[in-house]
Amino acid sequence: MSKVHKGYLITVFIFMAFSIPFTTSYAQKLPHSNSSDSEEINKQVKELENRLKTLEPPKPTTIVKAPEEVEAEKYYPTDTLPIPVVMDKGTIIDFNFIKNDPNYERPVYEEQWHSTYSGGRWSYVPMRIHYALHRLFTTYDIGISGELNFKQNLGIDFPMFQNKTDLDLYIVVFQTAVTSVYTKANQVIIVGTPMRNGVQVLTIKTADLKPIDLKKLLLIQLSTTDGHELDYSLINYEPPDFWLKQIQKAQER
Repeated sequence: MSKVHKGYLITVFIFMAFSIPFTTSYAQKLPHSNSSDSEEINKQVKELENRLKTLEPPKPTTIVKAPEEVEAEKYYPTDTLPIPVVMDKGTIIDFNFIKNDPNYERPVYEEQWHSTYSGGRWSYVPMRIHYALHRLFTTYDIGISGELNFKQNLGIDFPMFQNKTDLDLYIVVFQTAVTSVYTKANQVIIVGTPMRNGVQVLTIKTADLKPIDLKKLLLIQLSTTDGHELDYSLINYEPPDFWLKQIQKAQER
């Protein structure tokens, strides 16, 4: 055997001698794979899959309007009038501020919109974009779950009053200083001056509204003082004695 060949073999043996302890030492530092580890990994994967479902549609798609908006517009009131006509020929009605913060800065993101918060109840990205696109929102005090969803989606809190004989319609307006409210038929016009910041929550009595078609929704429009629409919302009409009727139904059961 040549000296060169012997030298090569000696080098290989020396390398192997040093490599075996190093490899053994490194392997001992790796986590042991067992059923417990697999279960934990599967649990984490499932959690991430569920979070993903609360964030986006199952496949790429274009959504122009939220499903709720599409459904509501089936009941869009007919024979609506231009805003200036409602302001001129409609009835001016009283309103009451229950929240008025002119310095409020609308946040880009709220903690309750995260996918780990309440099972991702308010984290769906298309819905978050839908809310960001609007500055006018309407609701009634007719259910705890509805109230929770409404306030968490908007990211603000305000008092609500369960009036048994004189129901309130709650109107949330971002970045507008409201000055007056008009109504005619199925339309309600909220008139105000656009602002850079601010949030207002006002109430109007449903007894002051006189819709002519109860099969259609109310069209609530946010307008500038010269009659230009800034935003709109559709909502069903509820009579002033809504809660009284609910109590009577419960007693009859």
